[in-house]
Amino acid sequence: MTWRHAVQPFDHDYAESLLLRVGRIPADAKPAWGTLTRDGLVAHLADALRYAMRRSPALPFSGNWFSTHIIGPLIINGIAPMPKNVKGIRLPSAPCDIEGLHALLDEYLHRVQSGDLNPPLHPFFGDIGVDKWAKLHVVHFEHHLRQFGV
Repeated sequence: MTWRHAVQPFDHDYAESLLLRVGRIPADAKPAWGTLTRDGLVAHLADALRYAMRRSPALPFSGNWFSTHIIGPLIINGIAPMPKNVKGIRLPSAPCDIEGLHALLDEYLHRVQSGDLNPPLHPFFGDIGVDKWAKLHVVHFEHHLRQFGV
């Protein structure tokens, strides 16, 4: 498979598509790489949204000039793919089902639209702001959807 950059905006249409695609993953699906399960994937995506909404503890910044000025822009803008099997940021995890993910997506998008979202620094890419967090969510979510072939 050749790499294609993420061009979709993170909006309600994308959120609905994401939920439909996640819903097509069988409960016992084996990922193409890594060890995530479908339920683990749903929780992981929810954890990323919670983090960007400051609903989990902030992680210390562990990046550097190269991660904020080179790697970050390449990944966030879809120029380079998110690497597989990277032992990167580990967010505190909480169980979540598809309905809970749907609620978090709606809340996140509402907060963006109302101007009420003030995301934290990304632990590796630094101060990326609301718009780049949205791009990163799409890149991140698509990375995991590819992992499960949806």
